[in-house]
Amino acid sequence: MLTIYLTRHGQTEWNLEGRLQGWGNGELTEEGINDALALGRRLKDVPIDTIYSSTSKRAYHTAELIIGSRDIPIFQDESLREMGFGDWEGKIRTEIGKEYEQEYKAFWETPHLYNRNSGELFAHVIERVVTAFNHIVEKHPSGTVLVVSHSITLRILIAYIKNLPLEKLFTQHSLGNTSLTKIVVTEKHPEIIFEGNMSHTIK
Repeated sequence: MLTIYLTRHGQTEWNLEGRLQGWGNGELTEEGINDALALGRRLKDVPIDTIYSSTSKRAYHTAELIIGSRDIPIFQDESLREMGFGDWEGKIRTEIGKEYEQEYKAFWETPHLYNRNSGELFAHVIERVVTAFNHIVEKHPSGTVLVVSHSITLRILIAYIKNLPLEKLFTQHSLGNTSLTKIVVTEKHPEIIFEGNMSHTIK
């Protein structure tokens, strides 16, 4: 049996400013650092064998904080990066909504119809995220793995496990920064045990 924990990176300056990050990067805030450390304490007795992190700095930094002094290898995988938003990256969400009203509305409300010439389409992200997940399952028939990634990337992965169609992607609960989701894989069949838990961040 394989256990996979999924977590989103800690809060960043860009999160606070309401900017789309995508392949860009905002530095972790003090709260983001503290929440990652709190998640590390929550997982301190969990025998994690390997961590897979997005190549984005905010995700890798979060992984390092979770590990602390533990001797756990971190493998960076570009397939676990956030969705690439092209010329929207680094811009304020409300400003994007005003300037690109129809595209931005389609992104959140009808993702299966979303289409732009800048950045990634959902089909591209689904393909790379599912490939990354299947690679992890193939490589680790048993043990415990932690995946540190991003909001939309993780929602896509969770939707895949739930067999949820793309048009329902954003009907799922949003995943908070450093939220924890637990998946158990038995004979290559994944089951979600809990999703988006934030109990370690309760002040």
